[in-house]
Amino acid sequence: MDAINCQPLLDGLSFALVQSGAVRDLAKRKTELEKIKLCLGVEIPSEDDKINVRKQIQNLLEALYVTCEDHGKSEDLAMKAKTRGSQAYLKKKDNEALVCFSESIGLAPAESSVLPLAFANRSAVLYQMHRYKEALQDMEWAENTCYPATLKHKLLIRRCRCYLMMGDIQEARKHVEVCSSHMHSVPLEAKKKYEAEVLELGQKLENMTLSKSITISQEHLLEPSLYGEENETVKYMSSAFEMRENEKYGRHIVAMEEVGKGSEVVVEKPYAAILLPKHHKTHCHTCFSKIVNSYPCSSCHDAIFCNEDCKKASVPWHQYECGILHILSSVGIAHLALRVILITRWKTYCDIREEEVEGRTAGIGESGVYNGPDMVNKYRAVYHLLPHLNRCLLEDQLQYCLAAILLATAISDRTNFIEENIDENTHKADLDVSQLASVVMRHIAQLVSNAHAITQIMPAQCESDSKVEQIQQVRVACAIYPTSSMMNHSCKPNIINSFYKDVIVIRVIENIKPGDQVNNCYGPFYCRQTRDERQDTLKQQYFFTCKCEACTQPEYMKLEAHWNGLYCESCGGVSSWMGKDDPGGGGAEDSQGILLCLQCHKLQRPSAHLVLTISKVNALYESGEEAMRKGDLPDAVSLLKRAIQIGSKVYLPENQYFLSVRDSLARALADSGKPV
Repeated sequence: MDAINCQPLLDGLSFALVQSGAVRDLAKRKTELEKIKLCLGVEIPSEDDKINVRKQIQNLLEALYVTCEDHGKSEDLAMKAKTRGSQAYLKKKDNEALVCFSESIGLAPAESSVLPLAFANRSAVLYQMHRYKEALQDMEWAENTCYPATLKHKLLIRRCRCYLMMGDIQEARKHVEVCSSHMHSVPLEAKKKYEAEVLELGQKLENMTLSKSITISQEHLLEPSLYGEENETVKYMSSAFEMRENEKYGRHIVAMEEVGKGSEVVVEKPYAAILLPKHHKTHCHTCFSKIVNSYPCSSCHDAIFCNEDCKKASVPWHQYECGILHILSSVGIAHLALRVILITRWKTYCDIREEEVEGRTAGIGESGVYNGPDMVNKYRAVYHLLPHLNRCLLEDQLQYCLAAILLATAISDRTNFIEENIDENTHKADLDVSQLASVVMRHIAQLVSNAHAITQIMPAQCESDSKVEQIQQVRVACAIYPTSSMMNHSCKPNIINSFYKDVIVIRVIENIKPGDQVNNCYGPFYCRQTRDERQDTLKQQYFFTCKCEACTQPEYMKLEAHWNGLYCESCGGVSSWMGKDDPGGGGAEDSQGILLCLQCHKLQRPSAHLVLTISKVNALYESGEEAMRKGDLPDAVSLLKRAIQIGSKVYLPENQYFLSVRDSLARALADSGKPV
């Protein structure tokens, strides 16, 4: 099914509001609620009639609500997916069978007879794929969902085989005894085969040594461990650091003692997080682990989980998103803003909104703790993250308004969230679509500057059948971490983020001394973008001018020159391309720019010889890549070696284009089995 995209309507409405001049009225509204009410009430003149924003959004949602039935359970579709899985399994197409059985599990109603059979069938595929731990889990789920007693002997045999293959002698012995005691319950037509299998298992157990050499290793991640003690004031952060506040830096983090490279100084679970739609069918919706054997939601087939624990943990938000997740997730980061308030509940929001904060650092309550263990303390830290709403472009504010209205309307139409929260707050019964949308809008503005992308390392998609596995960092989710958001930006940070499932782990990447500010990178990194590019990004998204070391020290400007650098034809120094179009691997004769030597300071257009050399390198590089795609490795190695031989006379070693040529040669050599 094609993914739903609400963005075209939001873009169209936003454009119409700008054209009509309504955007000027938006600028006069100071609060989120005033802006939301303006958008809800505005009517835009058109050729045929007037365009009512509220009605346009409602009409879109009504059309989308029709599709909600397609996201529920279906016994018939579950059986069809199971049948496809069985056919693929018989043909030894394990991956295809795995996908089909998982689809069947997701589609099967909770009380369906298909569900336990699909679990059991998937366990057979997983066993065949040597995924014994996951196969055991599926067998347990099959039994918990009323697997037929007449077929139980199949699971008992498979369970024994799993423990034998895992090298777990104790469990294997216990389950061989279970198999033996079950002999009298096996249907007559299956008893002879069953007896032979139990005898075979017993013999294998007797012959088995204590060696673990046949154990199939499963993937495990090393759980993070916080350096030193946890900070008493700022939770999830090391006591080696301290939060401070002043006019120049705002709230920021400073080291109180020397901290060495590699230390894990923040280990924080998110307040709220969303899985990106692209990964809805492959990752757990709670902890974001990549799943081989998924556990389904009881009511929809959009959300999958690692296990029952992750499913239970999703209740605070999935109870409202179930069945309409495909609509809510179609508006990007706005979905995360909505989830923040679904988790928080309206009473907690109202309590924090009305608190007196004078005399305290924003986000710290009377207890003196930032991001403490209870919901009120956690949400207080989120609420006081800076939204910068009135510094955003008016066009962006319009987008936030419209997305918030769409989400709040869907929640009002399809869930009982508003009714439940009004019942809890009879003294604060000011909750309606406009109120809910205004809070969502506030959180959208906060998240634009404070959200973290959760990434995982995954295999890259390659066109060629290379033996060299290429990996890439893939964004799988988006989350809000209040403690991690306290660190200011530097284009040359002294910490780095990584993730353990949904937990952010911040490690020190260079020794930090007492009194040093702890700086994260908000995206623009000095080794990946030029100073001008970084400054533009930071001003647009974060509303400040960066004055970090990499943005102010001359040596970093010189370093940037090497990225597209060529040897100066006059003195052999570093010659940097000055112009919008970097010639890279070709087109120097057409590029509108000149070369500036940082050593002799000579400005000159590229010579005919330089243009010819660049063209030769580019032609050899492209031919080498084509040879690799065709599997002609000797020719690829020869062409790429020649490209590097010629290119080394004009390109600096750090030149990004020339680095890609050398990388291709390394892959070609590795695939051919020759030393790199």
